[in-house]
Amino acid sequence: MVRASPHQKKVRTVRSAGGRRRYDAFTRSLCARLTSQLANVMPTFRTGKKLLVGQLEKLELGLRELRRMSDVELHERVDLRAWTTLGVGGVAGLVSRCHSATGVRDTLDLAASHGLGWVTLGGGSRLIASDSGIRVPVISLTGSLARWEPELEGIVAGGGANLAQVCRAAHRKGLSGLEVIGRSNYSIGGLIRGGMDGLTRIGGVIDWIDLQRPGSGVDRWHSSASNPVPHTDDLHRGVVLRVRFKLRPSGLAEIKPRSAGPVKRRALRSTGPVFLDSADATAADLLAEAGCSNTGVGGVRLGGPRGNELIAGRSASSVDVIDLCRKARDRVLASTGIELITALVFIDENGLEIKL
Repeated sequence: MVRASPHQKKVRTVRSAGGRRRYDAFTRSLCARLTSQLANVMPTFRTGKKLLVGQLEKLELGLRELRRMSDVELHERVDLRAWTTLGVGGVAGLVSRCHSATGVRDTLDLAASHGLGWVTLGGGSRLIASDSGIRVPVISLTGSLARWEPELEGIVAGGGANLAQVCRAAHRKGLSGLEVIGRSNYSIGGLIRGGMDGLTRIGGVIDWIDLQRPGSGVDRWHSSASNPVPHTDDLHRGVVLRVRFKLRPSGLAEIKPRSAGPVKRRALRSTGPVFLDSADATAADLLAEAGCSNTGVGGVRLGGPRGNELIAGRSASSVDVIDLCRKARDRVLASTGIELITALVFIDENGLEIKL
């Protein structure tokens, strides 16, 4: 046995922040695996589903192969507050940044083969994640899936592209048709989801949508006169890869480019519309009639130029957002007899949608 000299200095290992996170994740995984093998029981995985001993190793092997072979970037323990508009939410255990349709397919196939769900994250303007984080894989579209390409009478945009940037690109090419929906912070995939939920009017603008589902190739949905907007069944278990918009040439495009004035730093974050308009009145008028203007819970309050937006401070949490939405909805229901429907999407730790 070789003994260290008493006069030899101890060398301290210095790791970067990413190295510490990877080391901590490996240590926790190793401890969980050894504990499950010694106890000779079926370990409960973080998704709430029970996996046999040996399936955890297969999942880890699949993740390593996915990182090595596919066009995917894998990030562990990602703080969702930097990925959402309101800046709320916990830590995502795994984020898969897919650069191509092949990366999306491989990620979906790996998750489905282990019985896991997934969450698709676009601009983060509607997503309210749990304060406890997300345990299922989170898919983010980047690379070629976040770009756009103008055509003669239309534009093809990836599902991860920013809607406002796509609209400005159409304006520069002299194409019009996106004036009504071009002033939101959605991604293209979020725009399609918002159109399905009735939040935005996309009828007559969509030409086709490319979808990726697990275990299959790319499916293309075409709009028609009888079906101008996709339904929930059309996009079931699918990730929006690309969308083609039908536009028309116009020399008087209504979308104005951003002003070149000084950029003001915003101390608070705000969302788009919180509630959908009813058939009789707008959600902003109903909130004002029920006395919900500037109502707050914790670090979140209702406000904004239209009165139907959430403004969050640094201390805001997902629980505050849920409590405020429920409080405003109940006030409007008691005052006017109309039950408002929220435009936000609340998800729990397993990626399942929470109904208010």
